[in-house]
Parts: sequence; C-alpha cells; structure tokens
Amino acid sequence: MSKEWPSVTAVCMVQLHLARAPLAESDKQFSIYCVSSCGPLLMSVVVSNLAGGILAEISPVPEDLLELRLKIEEITGIPGALQKLVKDGELLTSLDLPAEGFEVLCVKDETPMCSWDSDGNPDSEQIEVDGAVVCSPNLRTDFVNVLTKEPMRSGMHYYEFVLHKVGDEQWCGVTMSPEMAGQRYGGRELEAWTYYCGRAGRSGGSIHNGKGALHACTKAVAEFEKACTPGNVIGMLVDVDKRVLAFALDGRVQGACKLPGDKPLYVLTHVDTPADHVELRKPSLEEAPPENLEALSGALLDAEKGETLHW
Repeated sequence: MSKEWPSVTAVCMVQLHLARAPLAESDKQFSIYCVSSCGPLLMSVVVSNLAGGILAEISPVPEDLLELRLKIEEITGIPGALQKLVKDGELLTSLDLPAEGFEVLCVKDETPMCSWDSDGNPDSEQIEVDGAVVCSPNLRTDFVNVLTKEPMRSGMHYYEFVLHKVGDEQWCGVTMSPEMAGQRYGGRELEAWTYYCGRAGRSGGSIHNGKGALHACTKAVAEFEKACTPGNVIGMLVDVDKRVLAFALDGRVQGACKLPGDKPLYVLTHVDTPADHVELRKPSLEEAPPENLEALSGALLDAEKGETLHW
C-alpha cells in the first residue's frame, strides 16, 4: 500500500520545521513534495529593482516596515524616505509585515527631495505648501525659511527655482542645517549658500542689500544678475560628492563655489511677503544647461573671502 502524502498545509509546516532542524532521512520525500506543490518557504525578504536585479536578501524577516526600510538603506544606500516598496502589485504601507518571507520591489522616488516641508517647519501656519510650490499669504512675521523634506546625500542634482512672485527679497540655495527652517534666521544670517535675488521694485543698492549676489554663510561674495521679475528661473547644479555648487539665471551662468563639509544638503528658499510664490523643479541632469556643468569644473568663487553681510 502506498504511503499517504500529507496536505499542502501540513507539508508547508514540515518545510518550516526543516528550515530550523536537520532533515531526517525518512522525511526527505516530504521536502521534495513541498517544493513541487507550494514552492520553497521563504524565510527572508528578497528586494529587487525594476530591472529584476536582486538588490538585497534580508534574513530574518524584519519585525516591521520601519526596520525593513533601515535594512534596505544599510545595504543599498537608498534612504528610507526615498523608498517605494511594492508587494504583490500594491504599495507596502502597513507597518506590520508577514511573519514568513516575501518578495518586494524597491523603487527610488526622489519626490521628497523636491517637495517643501511644511510639517517639519516650526512656522508652518504662515506658509501654504502644495508639493513643490510654496506661498505665504498668511505671513505674519518678517519672513519664513522653507526647506525640502529630504536632503541630497550623494551624486549630482539639478534644480530650478521658478520665481512666480518676489514681493521684496528672496534667497534660494542649499543648507546643511535643518534648523534654518522657520523665522529664527534672517536671510543675511543664514548658514547657507544662496542666490540672493536683490530687492524687487528698487534700483541700485549693493551686493549686501539690493543687487543680486552670491551670499554664502553670512558673507556677500560676488554680484549676480538681479532675479526679481515674475517668471525668472534660478538654475542650481549641485555635485554633492565633489561639494561644488553652480547658479544660473534663465540659463545664464552666474557663478560657482565650493561647499565645505560632508553633510547632506537641503534645498532652501525664503519668503518674506504675503505675495511670495516659489515653485521648485528637479529636471533630469540632461536638461541642465551645458554651461552649468562646465561651471562646476571651472574657476570657483571663494566664499571665504566674501564681505560680512550688512544692511
């Protein structure tokens, strides 16, 4: 009389046991049956990319989604905030994970790097944020600095600040200091490397107050074209690894400078009238003007030799 085979459920339980204990000779046939009937029982999370390549295999299965994101970041370098994880065709959002192993698709989504952070801004009630657009119709203080949700950590990135409306002054650039958000630090006190747009509706002045300029960590470095006309576009090319930054206005290169340190870089803007309206774009590097790329490897402005900012 032939041996009666166990059910698929029972076999899967046997296979789970076999993963944890040596396989007895008499039970080997059950393992073979399990593989052919229900597939091998996964005891890890297999992470792949859109091309089908394996990015990571994480074992044991993390306790929750937060831990899974951290493990993926440790192995691949993709920050948890930029991970879109897809399981069985659906976005993985539940904090709880299945106890058994599974496969997941990981897509790097840079949207948080070009979205303004309202929730983390201490003066969020004074600004209105819609993704990459910030306005300040509820502005009660003199100004509010706004940063992106996530910083640049490595690689080369190209951004565009579309100045739909500059009511008075505007600063656009990068900072290593998240505490710049809010209304604690004025434009001339920023620990940041920025394109100072000048003052709207006024002529003359200086690179400290009135003319467009490169402002770097409380210093006025060099004159730039004024950027206060509605529709002006400030281009910003950043090489995080080489720590170099270049600015352009409507495609015309204004200057480039070296960035110190090795910390991640947040994109920053500054609104100081209720009429201000700034849109942030992140085109592909292929869309960056060639002159911007050339500026990164050309002569650099020395931000350390700038003049201390004053009114």
